[in-house]
Amino acid sequence: MDGILVVAKDPGFTSHDVVALVRRLSGTHKAGHGGTLDPFASGVLPVFLGLGTRVVEYHMADDKAYRATVCFGATSETDDRDGELVPGVGPVPDRAAVESVLAEFRGPILQRPPDYSALKVAGRRAYDLAREGKPAELAPRAVVIRRLDLMGWDDSDPTRPAATLEVECGAGTYIRSLARDLGERLGCGAYLGALVRTASGPFGLAAAHSLDEIRGAADEGSAALAALLLPIDAGLDAIPEAVLTAEEVVAASRGQQIKPAQRPQLEAGARVRLMAPDRSLVGVGSWKGGRLVPEKIFVDARGGVATRGGEDGPGVAGQHNARAAQPAERRLRVVDPKNRMTVLPGISALQPELGRLYLAVGVFDGLHRGHLYLLRELRRAAQRAGARPAVITFDAHPEELIEGLAPPLLCDPDERLVRLQAAGVEVTVVQHFDHALRITPYDAFVAAIRERVDVAGFVMTPDAAFGYERGGTPETLAALGEREGFAVTVVPSFLSNGEQVRSSEIRRRISAGDLVGARSLLGRDPGFTGRVVAVSGSDSKGADGAAIATPELEFELPVCLPPTGSYGAIVGPFWKLGRRTVPATIPATAVLAEGRVRLSPAVETPASEVRVILLSSSPDRMDA
Repeated sequence: MDGILVVAKDPGFTSHDVVALVRRLSGTHKAGHGGTLDPFASGVLPVFLGLGTRVVEYHMADDKAYRATVCFGATSETDDRDGELVPGVGPVPDRAAVESVLAEFRGPILQRPPDYSALKVAGRRAYDLAREGKPAELAPRAVVIRRLDLMGWDDSDPTRPAATLEVECGAGTYIRSLARDLGERLGCGAYLGALVRTASGPFGLAAAHSLDEIRGAADEGSAALAALLLPIDAGLDAIPEAVLTAEEVVAASRGQQIKPAQRPQLEAGARVRLMAPDRSLVGVGSWKGGRLVPEKIFVDARGGVATRGGEDGPGVAGQHNARAAQPAERRLRVVDPKNRMTVLPGISALQPELGRLYLAVGVFDGLHRGHLYLLRELRRAAQRAGARPAVITFDAHPEELIEGLAPPLLCDPDERLVRLQAAGVEVTVVQHFDHALRITPYDAFVAAIRERVDVAGFVMTPDAAFGYERGGTPETLAALGEREGFAVTVVPSFLSNGEQVRSSEIRRRISAGDLVGARSLLGRDPGFTGRVVAVSGSDSKGADGAAIATPELEFELPVCLPPTGSYGAIVGPFWKLGRRTVPATIPATAVLAEGRVRLSPAVETPASEVRVILLSSSPDRMDA
């Protein structure tokens, strides 16, 4: 079940309802849609299944086409028929009046989103604020309406005439807002009475399958349902192809950059489909610096179809259980035992005495396999430039300011510094992330660094960016470097099972209880650091005089935890820069319930803070 199912959504279903139904009927856990349709709307809803979910991002900017019924003579708080209707104050228009104003709404326009929309304001959805009677001030956004034609007129109700409009528009256009704005322009009020999406990018209503048809195919069996799917690369014809040799296919499947035998005629930075000699899809990448840089891979390292299972391969569960029987955390791998990393409290603390620096910028939460790979490339770039490898990280996750809620941590901040030092970083700047930094353009950010220290260059992955509105991309930074005299090294993203390793995906797997999957991306068992908040008795001591802690921890910062349950674990002292890193070795069971963590049985620890490493991949669910 890898491909794209074009659904003809019925009114009354949410987009989430449709995805959940398709997921259940197909038996496929990985599924997502290509653009929300309001519950009262119907029409084309592409649903991407299995490996097809990896191409959703290439369709999010697709144009859309709609058949909309706009009712004049009343307004709605939701700008559609689902809201409370309030009669308009001006006279209703005739067909000619409506036709006369349509030209004003064609082409690039500014459009204010509906009060009842899913846009976030200070971390909250606009529709939640509207329901509380506190509608947000949503700024107008630039959208494009490519076609807007009046196809029908119904004035059978003279107080509420309705126009049928054909609309073709760019992504992000609200048809509800278009109806509202037409009513405001004509001075009578209007709302959206009905909406049918007739096309979403290359996917049209004629090729869409009704929910009844999908249910019927599922009843016949998986083969009948799979026959309804379009291939993964359906609708990507606008992305040019690069045909690889068999050897290049293998290299691409490993995430390696390729200098192809057949050089494509593309502009630098252009996206490209990577094709096997038989014209089957290998992946999607970009053309940079005379090389093809893989971004999404759909085959494994042997050239076959990529699998969606755990990246660790067969036998993982047995290996995992065997290790849990004799638990022991691996010792921290240290690149240079002599390295004593300098930690600075912000860019303002940089000094010329630090020498020439080669920099990587990022949160580095978790120090997962992708981060360690990037830091290895940072060391290599620094060595070539005669510079010191340095990192700029942040004291808070940017999402805490942008979204209003910080994602749970994969790694304690102190442990993050320990792992950065172990990875060979010689200078780490822990920059305070606030609103002023958020709106700082990337070139001003770079200038603030270069005012204080000699910068040899930056190392980045193709999708990395920093600065206001992520303006500091590899391309813009490289252009700045050419003018200012520093280098930019762009390395391919680290791929595991054909997809980039991301902290957000690791969090998702831990939250779902998939600890084996999380470990395959982290490169180690997931865990957390907490403070012991209770002792089993004032006279309770271990053999070496250490306190025996009761099983409850508290956390200064939100940490990423799996679902409620009992998990095999090992416990050890917390890690902090400047002290010896002792692996966790004490067997225990971590009992998680309602965000609280207890350790059972009682464990001996010489410190009030402990590291807990989770081992079990299949927790025993606790009764309510």
